[in-house]
Amino acid sequence: MVSVFLYKKLPDGTLVPAENDGNVIVTVENLMVKVFENGVELKKFQFKPLGQERVLLNRLREITTKIGINVDENYALAYPDIKTRILKLNQLIGLVFEDYVYNQLLNTGLRVERNNDKRVLSLPKLGAKTHNKPDFLVENKIAIEAKTGYYSYEQIEDYEKIYDIGAVVFPWSGECKVRRWRCFYYLLSDVKRFVDWVKVFNRA
Repeated sequence: MVSVFLYKKLPDGTLVPAENDGNVIVTVENLMVKVFENGVELKKFQFKPLGQERVLLNRLREITTKIGINVDENYALAYPDIKTRILKLNQLIGLVFEDYVYNQLLNTGLRVERNNDKRVLSLPKLGAKTHNKPDFLVENKIAIEAKTGYYSYEQIEDYEKIYDIGAVVFPWSGECKVRRWRCFYYLLSDVKRFVDWVKVFNRA
């Protein structure tokens, strides 16, 4: 599905939302962003941050610089409303961090299964609910969840009922609540402690 938005160009060349008087057309399809001005596609363009998304934008740039990969932030900034921009930036940060954790686990030489959207059944007091399997499963016994912000504690509780050994990992600080699992913070600056823990419990 293609999303289409109207923008206008400021004197400094940046693009801002202009639903009523915009003459620049922006299209978003999956992760592909295209910009057209007077029917001509622009190869170079820059969206102006609206304000509240700047913190997340800086975090995305920090994590991609640290890991050494390129991510097109325009995928998030192409949306004209701040709520969607924040949502998309959080998604990008989550995907990048998940890739980072996956690569660190692969570097251990252990067998790592990445979540392929299988489901774990949860039965709360009212109705039935399903959760995805953990992000990663190391040697079929160590569950790993990569988080970049708020998450459902109920989700982790369900995982703990199935996997005795597990960890919730964060790129920076975070709020972590577990019963038997471990929490690891600041993985971008101290990933060795987490990797060593995985190796130790794999031998247990």
